[in-house]
Amino acid sequence: MPNDDLKAIVQLLENLLIIEFWRGGLSQAEIGKRLGMAAGSVNKILKGVNRKILTKSDKE
Repeated sequence: MPNDDLKAIVQLLENLLIIEFWRGGLSQAEIGKRLGMAAGSVNKILKGVNRKILTKSDKE
């Protein structure tokens, strides 16, 4: 059970890293190269994620 928890944490951290790389301006292909994964996998993770971080002032 603890091993499954660690795997889930690692996956969430990897997803966060992908989002931050993308928001930092890297292409999906470059992110895939850096993390050793297919660009299609990166694309699936980024579906529905805004590149720009929305703030309260953006909504007004």
